[in-house]
Parts: sequence; structure tokens; C-alpha cells
Amino acid sequence: MKKLLGLLSAVILCSSCNAQIYRIQKAQAFYTASFPGMAMKDENGNTINPEPIIDRFIYIECRFNGKPKVDSVFYNGILFTAAVADKAETAATVGIKNENGKPVKFIPKKGNKVWKIYLTQVAGNTLPHEAVKKIIIKGRLNKIKFTTAIYLETQLTTPDRY
Repeated sequence: MKKLLGLLSAVILCSSCNAQIYRIQKAQAFYTASFPGMAMKDENGNTINPEPIIDRFIYIECRFNGKPKVDSVFYNGILFTAAVADKAETAATVGIKNENGKPVKFIPKKGNKVWKIYLTQVAGNTLPHEAVKKIIIKGRLNKIKFTTAIYLETQLTTPDRY
């Protein structure tokens, strides 16, 4: 009986030590909305309001030393292509919150790295910037697959509005 308990505790200890060392610790989504130039007019003289340009990006924190591979990012089920920044950061100054003007910083725990993921919407369905309910990120850290969900997206001011 003692041998069985010793073996069982050793298995639990080894499996808990080995369980997803390289997982995503924290993830936050951000976007900026900017309006291009002046309002144009059509051939009848009616004003055409320009569509806002929405830039989306995500910061992730992980303990993995190599560059993460992001396979897909879905915003409310709409597919986005993702490109991970070439270099990890130890801390990131993200920008300034649109709602209160306070700076946003992404500071990881000791030993972790911060990676920025640039997003581009695939042609087809357009996503209104106010309607984000669930963001799902799927990818790999070396050979370990990960899936992370984010439920909030923070709007930042654009450089011309500081």
C-alpha cells in the first residue's frame, strides 16, 4: 500500500511539474480607430462619410524563449490573420486609453516575455469595433498547442489625438 501511494504521489508530482510550462500567462487586446482625411462627395454632391480605420493588436505574456507561432485569431467567429513581432520585450508601453487618458503598460512576471501580435482582417465580413465579445487565439509554443480566450478589447488613442 505504501509503495502504491508513493508511486501515485510521484506520478502526480511529475505530471504537475511537466504540465504546460509554456502556456500563455496573460493576454490583452487593443485597438485604435482613426478617420482618414476629409469627407468626400459623390457625383450628386452628397457627403460620403469615411469609414474608420481600425488597427487591432494583442499582447501576450509567456515563459517560452522562442517566437510563438499564432495559427489563427477569431473575433466573434470572424477570422483574422496574425503576425507576431520579431522580438520579445521585457515590458511594453502599449499606448494611452481613450476613455481616461491614462497610459497602458503591459508588464510581465519575472522571467516571462511579452510578444505583440499584429492583426489584419481577412477580406469579407467586416467587424464593427464596438461589437467584440470573444477573441480566440490558437497557436503553438514550440510543439505545445495553446488556445486563449479574451473577452475585452481596450480602445487606445491614435497619435494625432494625444
